[in-house]
Amino acid sequence: MSHDTRRSPIVIFAGLIGLALVAALITRTSNAAFSATTDNTGNSFSAGAITLTDDDSTTAMFTVSDMVPGDTQTACIQVTYTGTVASPGVVKLYSGGYTDVPGADPGSDGLSDDLNVTVEQGTGATFGGSCAGFGSATTIVATTKLATLDTTYTDYASGAGTWTPSASPQSRSYKFTVQLDPATTDAEQGASTTDVAFVWEIQS
Repeated sequence: MSHDTRRSPIVIFAGLIGLALVAALITRTSNAAFSATTDNTGNSFSAGAITLTDDDSTTAMFTVSDMVPGDTQTACIQVTYTGTVASPGVVKLYSGGYTDVPGADPGSDGLSDDLNVTVEQGTGATFGGSCAGFGSATTIVATTKLATLDTTYTDYASGAGTWTPSASPQSRSYKFTVQLDPATTDAEQGASTTDVAFVWEIQS
């Protein structure tokens, strides 16, 4: 009696699929392991603020008329740091410009070359001409012509000053002494210099 031992291709293919499934199951089971995780969430970042104010109430430190050679004027202003940054940079003072107004004489060119300016940094004084209480002074701009100050101290990088705030709020006083040079010539009679600006800046 004879038997046909040939198997149908369909049966063989089904058998191969079954073997593949078994192999996949064995592989997955073999790769299983203990695991654990931990995390840190809710992180956030915000920028600090560096803030400078002064006590001038938008009033000019100097409004002086009818000066004669040798006349000297003083005024103080208080600058306050109120930023949130604990260790900011140095507070620097520099020129914000001016306008020369010549007198009637053809040889007049304004007073910027005749005004001697000295700036001291200290504590204790508030805005005004008396500078009462001003102390612990350090000269940050030695006596120089206004025109020279304007071209020397032009921005933060070239500015004058040594105050680095170490707390908030913290204040420093600045005393300005301005003299019409004794050697000012007659040609400057009636001349003036206006719109003189001084700028304080802090960077961090």
